[in-house]
Amino acid sequence: MSPNIRRLMAITLAGLTTLSVAQQPLNWASLMATGAAARQGGGIDQSIAHFQRARQLARDDAERTQAARELGATLLQARRLDQAALSLHDAQSLAVGEERAGLAIDLGNLALLRKDPALATEHYNQAKQMAAAERTTGLFAELSLARLQPPAQRAQGLEALYRNIGNHATGRLDARLYLSLGQQALNLGRQTDSLGYRSLNRAHTLASQAAPGSRVHLESLDALAQWHEAQGHIADATRLNREAVMRLRGTGNDSAGDLAVALAWRSARLYLAQGQDQLALTAYQSAVNQLERMRQDIPIEYDDGQSSFRSTFEPIYLGLVDTLLKIANTEPQAQLDATLRRARDTIELLKQTEMQDYLGDRCAVDAVKGGSRTEIAPGTLVLYPIIFADRIELLVETPEAMVRFSTTVPNQAVQATASALAGELRNHRGRHLSAARQLYDWILRPLEVIIRSSAIDTVVFVPDGTMRTIPLGALHDGQQYAIEKYAIATVTGLTMTNTLAPLRKSMTALVAGASSFGQVVDKYGSTRLAVLLADASAARSLPGSSPDRLLRLPRASATRSAAATAPTRAENLESLRDALALPGVTKEVEALQRILPGTSLLDARFTVDAFRLAAQSQQHRIVHVASHGVFGGSADSSYILAYDDLLTLDGLQSMLSGEQFHKHPIELLSLSACETAAGNDRAPLGISGAAMKARAKSVLGTLWPVDDEAAVLVMENFYRGLTQQGLSKAQALRQSQRQLIGNRQLAHPFYWAPFALIGNWL
Repeated sequence: MSPNIRRLMAITLAGLTTLSVAQQPLNWASLMATGAAARQGGGIDQSIAHFQRARQLARDDAERTQAARELGATLLQARRLDQAALSLHDAQSLAVGEERAGLAIDLGNLALLRKDPALATEHYNQAKQMAAAERTTGLFAELSLARLQPPAQRAQGLEALYRNIGNHATGRLDARLYLSLGQQALNLGRQTDSLGYRSLNRAHTLASQAAPGSRVHLESLDALAQWHEAQGHIADATRLNREAVMRLRGTGNDSAGDLAVALAWRSARLYLAQGQDQLALTAYQSAVNQLERMRQDIPIEYDDGQSSFRSTFEPIYLGLVDTLLKIANTEPQAQLDATLRRARDTIELLKQTEMQDYLGDRCAVDAVKGGSRTEIAPGTLVLYPIIFADRIELLVETPEAMVRFSTTVPNQAVQATASALAGELRNHRGRHLSAARQLYDWILRPLEVIIRSSAIDTVVFVPDGTMRTIPLGALHDGQQYAIEKYAIATVTGLTMTNTLAPLRKSMTALVAGASSFGQVVDKYGSTRLAVLLADASAARSLPGSSPDRLLRLPRASATRSAAATAPTRAENLESLRDALALPGVTKEVEALQRILPGTSLLDARFTVDAFRLAAQSQQHRIVHVASHGVFGGSADSSYILAYDDLLTLDGLQSMLSGEQFHKHPIELLSLSACETAAGNDRAPLGISGAAMKARAKSVLGTLWPVDDEAAVLVMENFYRGLTQQGLSKAQALRQSQRQLIGNRQLAHPFYWAPFALIGNWL
């Protein structure tokens, strides 16, 4: 079990009722008590409101200090770091005596969350010195310092701390100290395994005596069960886990939602280890249901920088899917379809959670999810590849049924093959066919019978992990590419896709492009734009290759030397402007002006403010942007270059959040020069995220830097097919890509395969 599940703060079920501030007596003590209860129960916003009101009603500095400190601790838990800093510093300025030591620990924790270990160390040392006469606070300061030490030194320090904690009247606090120490020791590995067990066992003994059924008692049972599970002691782990579950139920306390998830997850694993698949299924479903109720309150990022999705959600949801598919192996045909759909629905929940995690924004996903799954149209197939450790599972939905295929292949082989294909294509190398054929055999060949019998002409791909980094159309059956056989679209999840057919009339467009750049270079030339081009020079020195980070490559510059195009470390702004120039964009914008009615912004006219004004002043059905842009591993590392500034995903959202966009969403957001970061399987989520932020039904983006001439041809032919021939978006893109395959100079998938349609394919 991931240790991060225990790092979740005490989070409540969504149905937990906590009295609002308005319902409470306007009394400092009662507000403090209800604020603490709300925080422990996971009602973070309510807790903040209580403590803010308590600070206002404080009668003296002592009460103001306590209220400010508790408010800061709650804001810290909510990851509102700037607000937490203000409140904690406010409390520190008022505090006297031992209270200052506790605040120093809080400030050290804040520094750690801000990735500043040096400042954290300084605060923890201050706390240790201030708490000389207050033994428990001093020990907590030493435990905090231990986290920052190298492993060997930390092991020695933890052993010494174990001896120092001792046994005295404050049993509950000592239990918490032993518990924290034991969890640190277990994270160090086998060298401190014995120390970890001794500490956890001591914590359990003290908590059982001092506070049976308390939070620290439940956590000690959870931690001990984890230790026994890791050792393979299934019976002992089951006994301890069951005791924790029964005690949690006995308290009637809905505030320990994180523990409920951890215990249900472990129950599922232990049942599987004992061959009790149905009980494991029930336990997994319980964990997933609890996570769904808690999702809004779980921090996006834990204190070690790992995403909550990868650490907590993904393995639980995949565990449920794996168990469902295992049970499906022995089910009669009459029940099989329902089980497969249940597995599909779980994958959809997983996709929603992953997108929320990527964007760091629950609301953007909630605004589009739900109610969008419709009947699959004739000729369309929806494909969910699910990568497990030992196999690929394919869930396939057609208008007739839900079916499943399983291919035995190690996860490492899938990852390596997908990475190899992505690298070959991205870098314009000629050895891509081997990986393209292998992936075709794993992912598409099992579907061929269904594709032929159901006359499939469009495949909707719902990729998983590494599969997001490869264009499905570039897979090869030995005779031709997949895109030559049928149209392909990608969706992050059907429940996050508006599948309504478009209104073909009034397809006006806002077309914005930058072939040259102005103030944006002056603002960011020495920082973000330099990073954008940092890897381009090495790639340009290879014949026929493309830069790894440059998003739109003028063909004329592909054969120049690195010295001629890459900016120097001294960052000559004129050289940077030359390197960023995209002469093909002018041709692209002019071509689209002849096809699409609407508004055009080119070069100096394409400022962030002008783009906002144009977007909000007319109801454009298509928004097309041709410029540099990058989608990294999170929404914060994703942006588009306008002439004067960066256009961020949040900026897109603010521009396109008016009532008109709620009633009439953008049909297509096209990002013809915006690529995903190499080697990051989360980066393609940024293209989908851009569509969500812009409230667009679909988005057309690119997976790697695109050739300037190819981009112009693809976009021109795509829009002709869409607006003049009445083709669906997926079929229009397929037609455009096939035209490039027929061009000997542009036949390599480097030129046509990066273009990806994500979202509504109609």
